[in-house]
Amino acid sequence: MRIEASIEEWRDLYQVAIKLKKLKPWEDLWDMDLITILPLGKDEPCICSVMGKGGEFYGIGIYIGGKAINDFFTIADNNDIPQDQLIRYQNNIMCNFGSRDELTKKELNIIKELGLKFRGKNDWIYFRVYEKGYAPYMPDKNEVLEITDILKHLYMAIKSLHNGLKVDFENGKTLMRCFHKESNLWLNYEMPLLIPHIHYEVPVLEDQLLMKRLKNKAKNNSVLELDIAYLNSVINDKSYDKPIIPRLCILADKRSGMLLSQNMVAPEDDEIDAMFSAVINYILQAGRPKRIVVRDKYSSSIIADLCKQTGIDVMESGKLPAIDDFIEAFYEYRN
Repeated sequence: MRIEASIEEWRDLYQVAIKLKKLKPWEDLWDMDLITILPLGKDEPCICSVMGKGGEFYGIGIYIGGKAINDFFTIADNNDIPQDQLIRYQNNIMCNFGSRDELTKKELNIIKELGLKFRGKNDWIYFRVYEKGYAPYMPDKNEVLEITDILKHLYMAIKSLHNGLKVDFENGKTLMRCFHKESNLWLNYEMPLLIPHIHYEVPVLEDQLLMKRLKNKAKNNSVLELDIAYLNSVINDKSYDKPIIPRLCILADKRSGMLLSQNMVAPEDDEIDAMFSAVINYILQAGRPKRIVVRDKYSSSIIADLCKQTGIDVMESGKLPAIDDFIEAFYEYRN
């Protein structure tokens, strides 16, 4: 159940965000000049990316934990995944410095209740949480407290740069801020930037009778595309305490572009079950395909064992033409 932050908790968050804005960190830092923070009592670090050096968008991205950090680099290194599908890797919190018309009524009401005055473009402060399966939403109580703590440390880290700390960001270094127990002090220092390696579990189909049926199906020469694709729309469902982004588990024929199956995937649905069902149903009806192409390593790990057992090749590709064309057509139809 969602619990809203108190107005005093919002006040603490806005106070530190305003202090950060006054530092104008985007004048010195590029978005890949990353600051790493290990909050007290936490096992995993977070990284902060300051955006605005290019003069178009101003904000601070907060990526908490190994999965979120790995997703950040997936987006940063992306060359071929369509822009509208990158939202699956946005697992972070944003502190935005934007314009009044970007804020929701609830966000404007909080600012009004706090008695704050913002003026013009890139001056209005607001916060959004990005979570898989959901549209960006306002942080709840626990998230407000967490963001406040992180931004306080980010402020001190950036102050250390202003006070002369040198960090060779261009050569893969990060500014680390963490608590040193022996000296009982928070320290800021340069260290190599470490990109976490995410190990994806490979699920196994436990129904051996079903597996035997799948193996006995004839092999065909088809090449399929499989993905849980994100649609560019938002659903406000009273069953959820935050808006959701509709997703479809799509299986398509790569050569013809024909959609073979599509099923809605709710935030609470098991993605493994959705992808397993799409592949298994196809094999039972049409036989074993030659190859299945998926979007990324996460998706390939889901079907890796199933495909290995049934003699199907698995290939990763950021672009899935049949599925991407369908999603693009969906957008055009809506417009």
